Amino acid sequence: MLSVFRHTARGIAARHAARSPALHVAMIAAVAVGGFASAIPARGEVRVLVGSSAGRTAKEPDAAVINEPFAVAFDRTGRLYAVEYTRGDRLFRIADPAAASPTVEFVAGVFRSSQEKRESPADATDGASRFNGLHDVAIAPDGTVYVADTFHHRVCGFDPGTGRVRVVAGTGEAGFSGDGGPATEARFNQAYCATLVPDGSALLVADIRNSRVRRVDLRAGTVSTVVGNGTAGRPVDGARALETPLAGPRAACMTADGTIYVALREGNALVEVRDGVVRTVVNASGTSGYAGDGGPGREARLAGPKYVDLDRTGRVLVADTENHCIRRYDPRTGVIVTIAGTPPRPGTTIGADLLSTGLKRPHGCRIDPSGRLVIADSDNDRIVAGMVAD
Repeated sequence: MLSVFRHTARGIAARHAARSPALHVAMIAAVAVGGFASAIPARGEVRVLVGSSAGRTAKEPDAAVINEPFAVAFDRTGRLYAVEYTRGDRLFRIADPAAASPTVEFVAGVFRSSQEKRESPADATDGASRFNGLHDVAIAPDGTVYVADTFHHRVCGFDPGTGRVRVVAGTGEAGFSGDGGPATEARFNQAYCATLVPDGSALLVADIRNSRVRRVDLRAGTVSTVVGNGTAGRPVDGARALETPLAGPRAACMTADGTIYVALREGNALVEVRDGVVRTVVNASGTSGYAGDGGPGREARLAGPKYVDLDRTGRVLVADTENHCIRRYDPRTGVIVTIAGTPPRPGTTIGADLLSTGLKRPHGCRIDPSGRLVIADSDNDRIVAGMVAD
């Protein structure tokens, strides 16, 4: 039977009441004003689905908090799945993200109370699998939940029905090998993101220390390189996909026509691979900074982008992490705009809209089934959702 931990905003306040009456008052205020999912601004554009600043202070596993959420995804029923980074190292889900007080279930992974070495069984149930640095989550049409177990150099699959975790790609040892062969026998070196291609038949894996984007065929069980020549460096405009260096490929996604977008963490750029040809579409200079909003993407600047995804019209969402914002690049116009956050400064305030809401080192972001932008506001230990103004 699948083991889970559950919490709700009301439950958190009640639990902490037993510890301290004064703290109970503070918790009730947080629930009513701004710390948890029931806090909805007057106009309702932005809300915190789950989380609070208490996440960073937890010393022991506590169902009342989440720690450094790094990515979010939605299954066909609308359930939200998310992963925590190394402070938590857990996979959790919210059955009804639209509820006034959503319930969180921790379904896999073991809370990290120290920096002990994380040895994990290849196959585990009842939440016993020990992850090490979860960075991404993706959900296939069949319901399988894939997670990037980064510092174990592999990708795992979680079965929501049985609670079983299995290795999908990677041996668990750092290195580079295995192209053309079984994905479970291949070596990766810090698999940061694992994003499904549009038809759900494969995963794009950002193999950052190998300076490559690799493709795991979920039907054949094989792996291949699709972008990068294995050299760390600025991408070459006009080069073929397998002939270009990459400066820290941190995340990738694919459009319906097969175009691949890659966020370069060290390169501070967004790269497009269309018809097998590479071109930098945001920040051709590679210089870190915040600039260019409302203008051509190639002239704009990013600072350590950590994630990419697509909205419903094919525009590219970029987590401009070190600028504490989410930006959007439109391939049809070449223009980039900011759609969430108060760059280049971090913030905590929930504003009347996403552009007046402070974020702190956001990572994963996706459009949910209702059209809201949902953001893993990582260093604020919360997940934020709101409508994007077009």
